[in-house]
Amino acid sequence: MSAIRSMPWAARVITAILIVLTPVPAASLPPLIWQSVANKDGVLVERREQEGSSLYEMRATAESPLPPAEIFATIWRQREHPQFVPYLKRLDVLFEVGNERLTYEQIAVPLAQDRDYTVRLERHADPATQRYEVVFATANDAGPGPDRNHQRVSAIRGRWLVEPGPGGLGSRLHYEVFSDPGGALPAWLINRTQGSAVAKLVRAMLDRAARSARAK
Repeated sequence: MSAIRSMPWAARVITAILIVLTPVPAASLPPLIWQSVANKDGVLVERREQEGSSLYEMRATAESPLPPAEIFATIWRQREHPQFVPYLKRLDVLFEVGNERLTYEQIAVPLAQDRDYTVRLERHADPATQRYEVVFATANDAGPGPDRNHQRVSAIRGRWLVEPGPGGLGSRLHYEVFSDPGGALPAWLINRTQGSAVAKLVRAMLDRAARSARAK
């Protein structure tokens, strides 16, 4: 500060302006905070803002008495998802090798044009810690082109995370997703609809895993 005071007046003004305009390092910025939206039927729904977007990232969290491996198996058996996942009309596995997979999906959207997209998924499994994760992101260039019956989803990214529940008992499931469905839908409607959709998806996944466990 003493060095700045010793500068000529004009130089001090310029220096002060440059200090104000210098970007704050990302590490010093406060993290985006999850805010609770709803907690119903055992599913906690939260959201957080995304820089540069009026759309929220959504997160749904729930617990199950089943072990994490059982929940994870249901998540990764995607060919069965059209049988029970809400709004999912079609899912085609386009490519699969090792822990990576490419799928094309079509989604029914009430009171609007149906959506479609191609997504790339990667799974990470650690049986020793019972921690399982599937991360996914849009890969439209690697899948079928748009058709007139569907609005192409411009961006989607997120993850499934399954880990041991409190005290190491059962499972805790997290589903996080950010999606820009494209088209002319207002942001407030998208945010409201996605909040409900993530809760229904998590509940459907846990119910399916429970039915599969009982059928063994």
